[in-house]
Amino acid sequence: MGRKLGSQDEALESIFDVMVDENVSRGEAVEKLTGGANLVDGKHTWEHATDGKHDIDLMKRCCEAELATYKITGDLPAPFYFLRVAILSSKQKKHQQEADYLQMFVDILCREYARDDMPLEEAVKKRVLSSTDCEIYDRLPKAKARLAKQKLES
Repeated sequence: MGRKLGSQDEALESIFDVMVDENVSRGEAVEKLTGGANLVDGKHTWEHATDGKHDIDLMKRCCEAELATYKITGDLPAPFYFLRVAILSSKQKKHQQEADYLQMFVDILCREYARDDMPLEEAVKKRVLSSTDCEIYDRLPKAKARLAKQKLES
């Protein structure tokens, strides 16, 4: 596994340095810095986004790879995989899993925005985040409501 980098700025600088020094893509630089933490089945997570988006197990492994990369580099995980797991979980009526993956990503956003001047709620309201970040944030209370209803019915 790669070394733990300091701040997110340091991580991004290190990624950029590797890209320039070794003339490699961003994904390859992250792979080098993390010892391959950003790989799933030997491919970068983004390579699974189109063909694997309906495979919940693959999307969960992509979430794990994104989290591992985040822990090493501080580079925020791509929200796409967390949203896909939530959508697929909801379709399977696995509302606990849906809520868990949404919460996992929202917790990261909360940690990251705790360092900034703007609270997360305000950033979502003003749509300063990516549309997928906002979609995850907005979807979480609905997922929790579905989970509560499911628990009442069982």
